Amino acid sequence: MRFQLLGPLAIEANGRPLRLHGKRPRAVLALLLLNPGALVPVDRIIDAVWGDSPPRTVRTQVHAQISVIRRCLLALPDVEIRTHATGYLLRADPDTIDVVVFRELARRAGTLAALGQPVAAAEAYRAALGLHVGPPLGDVDAPFARVEAARLAEERLGVLAELTGLDLRAGRYHELIPRLTSLVEQHPLHEPLWRHLLVALHRAGRRSEAIARYHRARTLLRDELGLDPGPELTATYRALLSDDPAPPTGVRDDLLDRTLSRLAEVERMLQDIRRQLETGELSH
Repeated sequence: MRFQLLGPLAIEANGRPLRLHGKRPRAVLALLLLNPGALVPVDRIIDAVWGDSPPRTVRTQVHAQISVIRRCLLALPDVEIRTHATGYLLRADPDTIDVVVFRELARRAGTLAALGQPVAAAEAYRAALGLHVGPPLGDVDAPFARVEAARLAEERLGVLAELTGLDLRAGRYHELIPRLTSLVEQHPLHEPLWRHLLVALHRAGRRSEAIARYHRARTLLRDELGLDPGPELTATYRALLSDDPAPPTGVRDDLLDRTLSRLAEVERMLQDIRRQLETGELSH
């Protein structure tokens, strides 16, 4: 990776780190890297980096930060920041940006799982998780960074939950219980992790403990969010009460999951094509 966002912001050229100093240049670069190939308007940069009280000279400062970034990226001739009338566009190989690669791996894993290839799906999920080296945007200090970091952390949790689901289907109940117990303590409002813990406990022969864990999750959700558990966690609990190993699933459910996954993949491809048309990346 040349650009790391899934941890402290880092840039690499020819195997060596590039130093980009300054709070604002690093924040502006991070924002552009999160939107590769897309025009980012100056007004959006101002809101994202300076927040609600920008100085009167903020537009001049934006131009100055872009100049600093360009000088830093001179060692990367295949990377450029283009100036447009209303903003800036960063052009770089998507495979050099860890966030882009993470999301592509997660999409690929989801498709592989839907096509009945759990081993390959698990490998892709693990590769995606391996790109996280710390809290996302860990050293980027800007208003947008907090929101984006939370979103990226939630995406990581989603991938972790999907991988755990594959491990459950592979029968790794006993080894998953300690890991899931730790995860629900760290992320007590993440229902998919609770659901996996309940299933793992039940299939490991610890039904009463699984039921107790459900009541713990329900109490936390009610106290923190004022909500009852969602339908999937509730269905898992009902399966515990009826002593089924997991909520029943059938061929029709599998076909529906595969169809929805493929439709989602097509929608993402159309969005990519639309973005390229808007930014002029596709020529006629």
